[in-house]
Amino acid sequence: MNKKLQITLYVIAAYLTVFGILFVFAPSIAEKVLNNKLPDAALNMLYGQLTLTFAYVAFLASRGGEGASKLSGVMLALTVGHVVVFGYQLMTGMLNFSQAGPPLIINAIFTVLLFLFRKD
Repeated sequence: MNKKLQITLYVIAAYLTVFGILFVFAPSIAEKVLNNKLPDAALNMLYGQLTLTFAYVAFLASRGGEGASKLSGVMLALTVGHVVVFGYQLMTGMLNFSQAGPPLIINAIFTVLLFLFRKD
């Protein structure tokens, strides 16, 4: 596996782990970090669990081996999806820049890095 892709996947795994833990165990801190009111405690926990699952997928992909290309493809699809969603929310005014801008920028960077470092 490409060393740069491996490092990128480790960083994504760490990023997703932090946010997953915040959503599941410390939603009030997540609200402050995201500068946004989290309306539904049940959905916060589900989103946190989903985020932690994708963190684990990124970790598995970073370790290489058979299937790493497929797993890194999943991570690429996840980051592209986040770019589209946060970009849409920003452009339509659903969220302001302080709310949608940071995750949009971070996921755009991850998308570019994953695209550049993948070998298919």
